[in-house]
Amino acid sequence: MKSSSERPLGYDVDAGATRFSNYFHALRELVHLTNGWLALEPSWPRKYALGDHVHDDARALTKIKRRLYELRTPSEYPGSPSPELEQLLDRMAGADSAEAYLDVAYREAKVRLVVAMRTHIENLDPVADEPSLRLLTQVVQRQERHIAELVDAPFDWSSYDIGDYPVRLRREPRKLRILPPLVEPARDDYVEVTERGDPYLSRELYVNGPENHVPIDPEEQRHFFHGLMDAELSAAELMARNSHEHPEMPWDFHVDMARQTWDEVRHAKVHDLLMRDELGCAWGDYPVGFSYFKSIYAHDLLGRLCLFNGTSEQRAMWRHSHRRKRLMELGQERIALVFDYLLADEVPHVHNGVRWGSYLLGGSEQAYRDKVRELRAGLDDTGVPTESPAPA
Repeated sequence: MKSSSERPLGYDVDAGATRFSNYFHALRELVHLTNGWLALEPSWPRKYALGDHVHDDARALTKIKRRLYELRTPSEYPGSPSPELEQLLDRMAGADSAEAYLDVAYREAKVRLVVAMRTHIENLDPVADEPSLRLLTQVVQRQERHIAELVDAPFDWSSYDIGDYPVRLRREPRKLRILPPLVEPARDDYVEVTERGDPYLSRELYVNGPENHVPIDPEEQRHFFHGLMDAELSAAELMARNSHEHPEMPWDFHVDMARQTWDEVRHAKVHDLLMRDELGCAWGDYPVGFSYFKSIYAHDLLGRLCLFNGTSEQRAMWRHSHRRKRLMELGQERIALVFDYLLADEVPHVHNGVRWGSYLLGGSEQAYRDKVRELRAGLDDTGVPTESPAPA
């Protein structure tokens, strides 16, 4: 064990807080912009990675905000980034495509974060500043994994240390760029997108009650789980856009949206693996459509929470339970168990609607439930809105 004279002298509290402030600004922009571009990234593997990474980054930012509070720095907005750091943030914000965004975010911003955090780890006092050591060690490992998963060519690790930049105090918060509203999400080139989606899928699959049809035939299951995978992707894209388009919401809202985004892409991955391993089909074998996504996305944030979290996810809980029970009775245990964790995840998703819908209505849960009932009156028996919302 090193003696006290051999340990690094370490940063003082103010210098440590400055470094964490710079990490805050980089991660804040990464979370915001990744949420914006996720729906416009066509590649299924990259879309899955972005949903995973944005959840990691949101949790990391929560911990960094807490560490800033502990280091006597206001955690909500710890000063503005320096002009030097803003140049990097501006390049991310100025991307004109998902590919261009990923290039700056993963080849520059995340690499700079890793370099700065490694420098911080090497020079901090590992005893006096052990909370920073543990936090940074965890975040660096995750950032290195993110880079390895999405960057397939060498890049320069010998870059500048963004942690060393000064922070400008008592300035207005940096405005976050909000991307234009979506026309529709992007899919891989080999996935056929049509107005109707997959005509093989029947309305009865999406109706709650005795008339609900559980797919049992192998061919029907192939179409069903392919459509369900696309529905999960659309759900992830909707949650990501909820966060991106509403930076004014409290930070906890963005953390909840990031977790739900990750949940939804994990569900899509479950269906992807099931199709390949059990059903003999693959993503892209059948057409998909965006009519339901567009009908929900057309609403404001409150409407989306009421119709998706408060209605679609709530009703899906019943269907998942019903499907699982019926498939178990028929001896299709492996397929039935897919619905087990999906059902568990729907519970916090419904709660997200209650929590943030109530917040938007002045904290009144009753007002939120009244709004849900009002909007449900305009749905058909499969849960699709029958009319477009009035302009905001």
